[in-house]
Amino acid sequence: MPPKRAPSATYRIQLNKDFRFADTSRILDYLHELGISDLYLSPVLASRKGSGHGYDVTDPSRINPDLGSEEEFAALQGELQNRGMGLLLDTVPNHMAASAENPWWMDVLENGAQSAFAALFDIEWHPHSRSLDGKILLPVLGRPFGEALDSGEIKLLFQENRLFFQYLDSLFPLTPRSYYSILNHRFERLKEILGEDSPAFHEYSGIIASVRELAEADRRAAETAADRRLRFESSRDRLRSVVGSSKEVASFVEENVNEINGRPGDAGSFGILQRLLAEQNYKLAFWQNLNENINYRRFFTITELVGVRVEDPIVFEATHGLILRLMAKSPCVGLRIDHIDGLRDPFAYLHKLQER
Repeated sequence: MPPKRAPSATYRIQLNKDFRFADTSRILDYLHELGISDLYLSPVLASRKGSGHGYDVTDPSRINPDLGSEEEFAALQGELQNRGMGLLLDTVPNHMAASAENPWWMDVLENGAQSAFAALFDIEWHPHSRSLDGKILLPVLGRPFGEALDSGEIKLLFQENRLFFQYLDSLFPLTPRSYYSILNHRFERLKEILGEDSPAFHEYSGIIASVRELAEADRRAAETAADRRLRFESSRDRLRSVVGSSKEVASFVEENVNEINGRPGDAGSFGILQRLLAEQNYKLAFWQNLNENINYRRFFTITELVGVRVEDPIVFEATHGLILRLMAKSPCVGLRIDHIDGLRDPFAYLHKLQER
């Protein structure tokens, strides 16, 4: 990498939905007259919607749409270059948002250690606690699990073609094997409603058979995780189609979800919901659980920020591809690294970054 000049006077801009790339372009003349040599921008990669800071990254492979488009970012680069000004970018290698807006994290919750993205995050899949073997402890509940369950705060939700658990504003995906229990619930009742010869019933029966095979997939060692993922996505696409075309099927699935959700004050009505929660790749728990029980690395003690294994070359490329492409273009002159002290080997990380 050829040596670049050192910035002599920087001005930091905190970008958010209320101050975007286009807004920044409009103040460049003022900053240039002040003698600012380089604009220092807060993180520009996709973060949680409405984030006021950008350090809760959800997708490092794209520009944050809250801040503007790639074209608007390129226009800002052009305006800086026209004035002979440089650009410093803030980057976050240490962590990402443990959020429903993070597709990589959601895939890990859905598929566990078999997820294609499991290696990205710093997770101990086999901790000392047997109850957490193969699971991620999520201390997100505002009260002990039993109280949250019996009060009806944890609910099953069917949204488009997917099933989730909902707790307040948070969503947690269900493992593929759970779909069979839910969709097959009261199956004979649907047969009575539609009749065995109904095309909708035949299609729904086919979906039931497909998710049943997914529930038993662990017995077929020859099938890869990628194969199971493709079959699961196909089953969910079919489910979305039949629910959209048959009001009877849509009502049936909705009634199943409502029944499984139980009734507050009736502890016995939450049995199926509790069994479903127990078979997930994560365990919802009271936030006051002791820190040593938590088996994923967080940013300090912030549960919503999960540590990233950037020391792994594959993870480095996955999380740094876009930022490195941006750095290759003028007028980028450098990076500000957020919390480099949280990395496993800061010196090796800097050496790798400088090498690239």
